[in-house]
Amino acid sequence: MSMVALVLVLLSLAHPGGAPPSQVVAHIPTPPSPVTGTDGRTHLVYEVLLRNLGRSPVGVTRVAVHGLSTVDGAEVDRLLFHRANGTFGRVLPPGDTGTLLLDVTLPPGTRTPAVLKHRIDAGARLTVRSTVDRRAPVRVGPPLGGGNLAVFGCCGPPFGHRRAAYDGFVAQRYAVDLVRMDGALNMFAGDPTVNANYFSYGDPVSAVAPGRVLAVRDGVAESVPPRLPNVPDEQALGNMVIQDLGGGRTATYAHLRPGSITVRPGDLLVPGRTLGEVGNSGRSFQPHLHFQVTARPGLPSGLAAEGVPFVFERLQLDGRITGIDGPPAGWVREPASPPAVRTGEYPLNGDVLAFPER
Repeated sequence: MSMVALVLVLLSLAHPGGAPPSQVVAHIPTPPSPVTGTDGRTHLVYEVLLRNLGRSPVGVTRVAVHGLSTVDGAEVDRLLFHRANGTFGRVLPPGDTGTLLLDVTLPPGTRTPAVLKHRIDAGARLTVRSTVDRRAPVRVGPPLGGGNLAVFGCCGPPFGHRRAAYDGFVAQRYAVDLVRMDGALNMFAGDPTVNANYFSYGDPVSAVAPGRVLAVRDGVAESVPPRLPNVPDEQALGNMVIQDLGGGRTATYAHLRPGSITVRPGDLLVPGRTLGEVGNSGRSFQPHLHFQVTARPGLPSGLAAEGVPFVFERLQLDGRITGIDGPPAGWVREPASPPAVRTGEYPLNGDVLAFPER
């Protein structure tokens, strides 16, 4: 029996009148895994797929995760993503599938539940459950050295990486882009169409853990910033190195400079070994390092896998950028809450990091 058919049967049993009370069905394809962010909270990051099987539009008015969070009204507009046209909105047209991009957070010291129960108002009330994968996230070292590294990544609006799905996989669920800035939040000096003028360009990229190289891709041309090139999904990550971290986890280092990669498949890496240099290859509009951890290599694209959380063994949180969801003119750097040096935490969108010496 298909998942859609199963949900319809369960809804029918819950309402003895026979017919399902809603034309919307829900499914959680990947159970969330807890990770501690630099805000001190536990984050559960996952997607709920909603499909309208009916012949009329349906509005999603409320999403409640039992005992943890509730969003309703206009807030749902910011969370329900329609991949078919790349827009957000709470209305599901007939035949449409929307993706609720959730980030459920728990205060420090709160025990992570084994099961999440959702109540979704979409014409009628749906009840959807998901187990929680409570395995600890993989711990990694720094992929770059130095400081003034701004993080563009997880977990809330505008959801950059989380909007990108490939063959049903969300490899970039926890991906981070690391971009070096100066004290005034500039990312380059001089002509913005020259890759070498960006502060990140050419920085050495280091292995974050021991493990063998599984795959290497080189020879993908760099784009001219700040234009985002139209490249096939298979080459979206550009030049890259994929490394086995053990335990069914792999690390991907992407958008590397052509000709800079110094490792080959089968090489056994030690933490800190240089893999290549930061570049602007693939689907990238400026030089930066894209780093992600997934549940398998996801070859040949590096995207055919589910993204899983990771934490840095040690990082220094030097500040946070507010307004990072908008144009750079509105960005403001603010001091970070102490302590400066953190262990076992995942960096959030807008963090400004440095990696202390090993």
